[in-house]
Amino acid sequence: MNKRLYWLTILGMSSILASPALAVVAQSSKVASTMKVRCKTDTATPTVVASFSEQKSAKDLTILSFLPEYFSSQAAVQNCEKTAQTLQALYQTGRAKYLTNDKSNSQPVVCAVERRGIGCNHYSAQVLFSLDEKVNSSQALYQMLGSDFKQSQPPDSRTVGKMYSDIKPSWWPWK
Repeated sequence: MNKRLYWLTILGMSSILASPALAVVAQSSKVASTMKVRCKTDTATPTVVASFSEQKSAKDLTILSFLPEYFSSQAAVQNCEKTAQTLQALYQTGRAKYLTNDKSNSQPVVCAVERRGIGCNHYSAQVLFSLDEKVNSSQALYQMLGSDFKQSQPPDSRTVGKMYSDIKPSWWPWK
């Protein structure tokens, strides 16, 4: 057998034999860790958490807490449930990467957007909830964010109109 034909045969066979192994590895990584966004209401403050399990351990990461200084108890639960449902869909489709604050129809809102620079009025933005007209939405969003999603410094209320918080931090396993 000439050398060229020999190497083509070896390469072809190795790719055929490797395919099932790659499929098994890909499948086992899906099984090894799962993630679900939900609204946790078993505490005084309704909280959107990302629950994930890796093999036999489960962890909850706080994404947003609906603090009583911004919401009535009923509004907090409703906004928490709606936000969790929307974020779950966005995580599954990979459509949103940031949470930001903005105004929509003169109302302060928090929304999910695909990239920095996009506001909540953009066609691709998903408004998650609105705040009282008197609330500084940038400060409120910062206070509501879980520690894994906050910037290192709070926004300066005199200079920051919008903040963008990455909803998939660098260590996030579901990029």
